[in-house]
Amino acid sequence: MQKIPVYLSGMKEVQQFVDLINRFEYNCDLCCGSYFVDAKSLLGVVTLQGSSNVELIIHADKPDKLMKNIEQYCC
Repeated sequence: MQKIPVYLSGMKEVQQFVDLINRFEYNCDLCCGSYFVDAKSLLGVVTLQGSSNVELIIHADKPDKLMKNIEQYCC
């Protein structure tokens, strides 16, 4: 499992992020405080848009390809 801090500022960025996450088989969640949402759900991710302290949790041992692709969203 990997935890990466991310920031999603606008709706277009949220949509691009969800589209990117959906290209991979890994189960991924976003966490903000006590709230958890499925990172592959556009509706769920929109609820965290603009929030600080959001972490992407990737449920995989070596998500190297995904890690390279999400660099632009990392804090």
